[in-house]
Amino acid sequence: MIKMYFLTAFRSLVRNKSYSILNIAGLTLGITCSILLFLIINYELSYDTFHDKADQIYRVTTTYKTGDGEEKHMGIRFPIPKLLRSNDNFGMDNLTQVFAEETSQINILSENGNAPKRLLEENPVAFVEPEYFEIFGFETGEIDPRPGLAEPNNVVLTQNTADKYFPEGNAIGKIIKFNNILTLKVTSVIPDPPATTDFPFAMLISYPSLKNYTTFEMDNFNMLYSNFQMYVLLPEGVSPEAKAAEITDFVNRHREQDRRGTESYSLQPLNNLHFNTDLGNFGQRTIAKEIIWSMALVGIFLVLVACINFVNLATAQAVKRAKEVGVRKVLGSSKTQLVMQFIGETLLITLLATFCSVILTELALPYLNSLLDLEISFSILEDPVILLFLTAEVLLVTLFAGLYPALILAQFQPISALKSRIHTQQVAGLPIRQGLVVLQFTICQVLIICTILVNNQMEYFKSKSLGFTKEAVVTVPLPNQAGQKIQPLREVLLSNTAVRQVSFAGSPPSSNFTWGTNFAYNNSSEDAPFEANLKFADENYLDLYKIQLKAGRAYTNSDSAAVMINETMRRKLGIKTPAEAIGKTMRVGRDFKAPIVGVVEDFHQNSLHAPIDPTIMFTDPKSYLYLNAKIDMSQKQEAIAHLEKVWNMAYPDDVFNYEFLDETIASFYQEEARQSKLFKIFSFIAIFIGCLGLYGLVAFMAAQRTKEVGIRKVLGASIFNIAVLFSKEFIKLVLMAFVLAVPIAYYIINLWLQDFTYRVSIGYWPFALAGIATLLIALFTMGTQAIKAALANPVLSLKSE
Repeated sequence: MIKMYFLTAFRSLVRNKSYSILNIAGLTLGITCSILLFLIINYELSYDTFHDKADQIYRVTTTYKTGDGEEKHMGIRFPIPKLLRSNDNFGMDNLTQVFAEETSQINILSENGNAPKRLLEENPVAFVEPEYFEIFGFETGEIDPRPGLAEPNNVVLTQNTADKYFPEGNAIGKIIKFNNILTLKVTSVIPDPPATTDFPFAMLISYPSLKNYTTFEMDNFNMLYSNFQMYVLLPEGVSPEAKAAEITDFVNRHREQDRRGTESYSLQPLNNLHFNTDLGNFGQRTIAKEIIWSMALVGIFLVLVACINFVNLATAQAVKRAKEVGVRKVLGSSKTQLVMQFIGETLLITLLATFCSVILTELALPYLNSLLDLEISFSILEDPVILLFLTAEVLLVTLFAGLYPALILAQFQPISALKSRIHTQQVAGLPIRQGLVVLQFTICQVLIICTILVNNQMEYFKSKSLGFTKEAVVTVPLPNQAGQKIQPLREVLLSNTAVRQVSFAGSPPSSNFTWGTNFAYNNSSEDAPFEANLKFADENYLDLYKIQLKAGRAYTNSDSAAVMINETMRRKLGIKTPAEAIGKTMRVGRDFKAPIVGVVEDFHQNSLHAPIDPTIMFTDPKSYLYLNAKIDMSQKQEAIAHLEKVWNMAYPDDVFNYEFLDETIASFYQEEARQSKLFKIFSFIAIFIGCLGLYGLVAFMAAQRTKEVGIRKVLGASIFNIAVLFSKEFIKLVLMAFVLAVPIAYYIINLWLQDFTYRVSIGYWPFALAGIATLLIALFTMGTQAIKAALANPVLSLKSE
């Protein structure tokens, strides 16, 4: 019986080729998009789920509250792990501390006396303890890395890193130099961590080596560094909230109280690290859960749109199959058998569409991985989750798309069917048909409106004034202890006309690196109730970046001590005008005290997600981490070559590495840019699928009004008159969909924009543009079918039974 169902279904599909192709095409696109989105969602949700005790691992985070608000940090203060360990790990199964560096230089020392090989390691590197492998479930390989991590000057490499550093093999026992400071011995090689981890370290340096590497005061409770983090393993059944409260109380009893505010600690679950966009992680990549659920919603919408197409096309085709149904019923087919027959056809179409979707997914996946910078794999046989998803999707699509048309066809009366008395009103009621079309175009217009507004926000990122000039600026990270070579280096760099200006600073105006500090204003004995962002910069910084002065002057080399503040600092201190700030004193940290000589216009120090910080600027060559060079872009290659040549002369042991500042700033919004491209693609696909559905609607209307069109043509109606006849109902449906789409799209995009401190306003024109574009596209699609119906021979139309 089942074989007969599928054989008959196959014959029906072959007989109605255009109907079959449209349905298969629409479902293929919808299912392909749903598979791709499922793969992305499944990939993102799998981050760090491979650890044996993932649900017991937590990161200790810091919340600092003042009268000015609260700040959350993913790092902790340096003495806290030692303090908690002094109390027998404070009732936890284990804890470990991790100190990470984002970009490093590696020198591979030669055994035969040749010059060392210099490499730039772009993946993060961490100083870790043996407990790192007791808490986390990373593979350790053949040689246990824990003994080596307990001793100073040892390093563990991942397999990929070992192959890169020592292509000849056998990295064990080899010597490398880390950032020209630490000489390290390779004691173990471990398997590469999975791609789905927020701990993508290229190498692990023994934690005891840290004291010979960093200048940070490890016993100083005033130091809070984001890349110094602590992870704990809680016993089963222990409340993380209760444990965090205990840690807060214990630490605050053992440290000097801060008069500016209070500090508390929280335990952030490991499975939250990848989705918390406020705190971040070592992988420097997060994605909000809201984005993931919006992807799931888009996938459901696209499949739903394709299913609506199927219903519209199936009901349009039903009149042609009325006699077939009548014959089957006369020959003894029951209603159940007919329903199963038509469900079988739908299942066959869905299986064919799914087969095509699997092929398209294989073809599209490399592009998707490149677009989103992911490492998603697709294997139905090796991944039972994907197989389960495809099976469930086939069944649901078959049921949703095929059940209603099957029930409609199966209820035809045989006498009426055989005498061609089946009317289209019996095939699909007007409210149902209209509702499906309205739903379809509501979804399309929501996607279009959101895509337009997301694109507007991305353009806003590019065009908004940041308070400084970012074009034609090259930034080069300086090696450690480079201060003594700065002035001679500047003079040599400026000897080439391709390099116009040079400045040295702790960081460019906008960067991922900020340095906060306590401070006191105007000889106050108490610190201000909020922190300031420090900008270490030389006297050429303002001129190179075209940062404007509001009052006073810029500091110079002749100043023994001088600072500048920005407008946000001036306002937060309650100073009425910039001129009033000039001459007032500022104490930074514990000891540094200097007069304010200038007030500068506000400039963005972070991405547009964050507000502008109150900022203090002053010179400090020991804290300069970047060389900033303004170059002549018409001599770009010559300028870069000159920078590299001078660099290699000044720092022969260090790798020359540069970035253009405008590209660095663009990378702040890399995730948003990728999501914008993704949603543009899916919006285009939704419109295309919607046009296929519109074709089905017009086909339905043409079948319904065949004789009416013939009579109108005999009575003198023009092609335009008939096209308008078909358009009236359609325009109403599109307008109705637009009315529904506007509030839905407004809510969604307004929620997304809340993540940005600086964002575009939601005007009326994106909504109007989406509505007009949808209407024009749909009218074009509808017009082709309407003209076809209008050009039909009226004699044949009137003879139609």
